[in-house]
Parts: sequence; C-alpha cells; structure tokens
Amino acid sequence: MKVVMSVLLSSLLVCTSVSANDVDMEKTMKQMALSFKQANEAQSVEQMTAALASFEGQLQQAQQGKFQPEKAELYQQGLKELAVEVDKTQLLLEKNDLAGAQQQLVNMDELRKKYHKHRKPSFWQLIFG
Repeated sequence: MKVVMSVLLSSLLVCTSVSANDVDMEKTMKQMALSFKQANEAQSVEQMTAALASFEGQLQQAQQGKFQPEKAELYQQGLKELAVEVDKTQLLLEKNDLAGAQQQLVNMDELRKKYHKHRKPSFWQLIFG
C-alpha cells in the first residue's frame, strides 16, 4: 500500500510541476540522479519500485524541458531511450525480479554516460558562442 501511495504522490507532484511549463533542467536532473541512486541502493522490490516511480516522474518532467535547438533532437532521443529502459525495469519489478531490475539500472546508467557527454559545449562553442 505504501508503494501505491508513493507512486500516486509522485505522479501528482509531476503533474503539477510539469504544468508550470518552465522546467528547471538542472534541478530535475539532480532529482533524477538522487532517485536513480535510491533505486540502485534498493534492497527490495518495493524500495526500487518507489524510487523508480519517482525517477519516471522526473523523466517525464525532463521531456517537457526546452533544450538548445541544435541538440534538442539528440536529447529527446536519449530521454525516449531512457523511458524504454524504465519500462523494462518496471516489468521486471512487477515479476519480482530484483536482480534483473538491477541489471537494467546498469543499462540506464550506460545511457546516461552516452548522452551526458554531448551536453558539454565544444571548445569552439565556448569561444564563438
């Protein structure tokens, strides 16, 4: 019951914060990192389910964010890929497969590494804008 309540609460918070239309991407990404860490450290299916629900809500919020025009498509693609991995993880958790879900978190972390390296501006962008 606690898991259901936390999922509902997370969904409600996301709905109200996404409606604000301006997404603070730095704050959202930090919250995603915290939720990911909590999921990664979870010792039970219930703990990971709650952390993953929070992560998914923040992911949905990030998908509403505005990105640099030249990188928007790339970032949206990364967020879509991440959403697919979250869905796979949730399916494993529904089957009470904690070990499988933990392996999916490794896949999610690989996506983070793949797309985060694109967020740093190049040397030329720093000089010429």
